[in-house]
Amino acid sequence: MADDATNRRAFPRQRKDNSVKYSLVDSEEYHDGRLIDMGEGGLCMETCSPLRTGSVIYVQLLNLHPEKKGLAAHRSFQGRVRWTRDLGCTDKTRFGIGVQYTRPVSRP
Repeated sequence: MADDATNRRAFPRQRKDNSVKYSLVDSEEYHDGRLIDMGEGGLCMETCSPLRTGSVIYVQLLNLHPEKKGLAAHRSFQGRVRWTRDLGCTDKTRFGIGVQYTRPVSRP
């Protein structure tokens, strides 16, 4: 069992492997990313470019519920970037991005 120093998350996370689209809140330019895990308080995703800590972003989780039809398969929310880490991939640049929800995840 992890001690408090190693596990600082307030909520447990579930591993996921879904596509995401994200943008800065003041931008209409969307970028592709990959969802790594998510929980009640936030998520971790991989992107091709870093995001500044503190940035407020809009995230669309695509096909999160593939058993549902249309928009019910997706979720979207607003969040704040808590950290960005270079994952050190040699074949292409990848960044891990930690996002804390600032508004509840939309539910169809």
